[in-house]
Amino acid sequence: MIKKILILLLIGGGIYYYWTTRPITHGPGVVAPDEPVQETVFNTKDLNIGDIEIDAKASINMEARVLAMTQYDDKYSDLTTTDIVFGWGPMSNERHLDKVMVRQSERSYHWDMGRPPIKPEKMWGYAENMHIIAPTKKIRDKIKTLRIGHIVEIDGYLVNAKFPGGWNLKSSLKRGDQGEKASELVWIKSLTIL
Repeated sequence: MIKKILILLLIGGGIYYYWTTRPITHGPGVVAPDEPVQETVFNTKDLNIGDIEIDAKASINMEARVLAMTQYDDKYSDLTTTDIVFGWGPMSNERHLDKVMVRQSERSYHWDMGRPPIKPEKMWGYAENMHIIAPTKKIRDKIKTLRIGHIVEIDGYLVNAKFPGGWNLKSSLKRGDQGEKASELVWIKSLTIL
């Protein structure tokens, strides 16, 4: 009897886990049409975290689709543990996303695909890997609930960070760049799951 109860609990736990972590689907069509809005900022209030100096370079407001997420435990983890790849425009369209796999490693991302759904250079212009700084427990908790496919609205800053050991983490300030320094470091002021 106890064995049957344990089996039922394991099956129930597996179903619950699948149901709460499965990707969100929307069907074909663009679900986040607009590019992020970015504006240079000056004299922002103190954004430091502990001994890490934060310098805001631009405000960012965007509505985008979550394409991939990865948790990290590395030298940047005192500031940012989560990287999220966001897509908008054609890279928020499930018809295109069904043809690619978004992979993250070493704080960057790449596409795995047979035949690109759109020109590869355009793909890079409609997606971005972001190192997420979640300064409040409320935002950290919300990030923990995100799933691939969620549509989110984010308001925050693109920032540079200077760590006590003398090394820096700088945000890219342009779209469509590729490579090791192409990610954006984003201080989240608000995050809404739409």
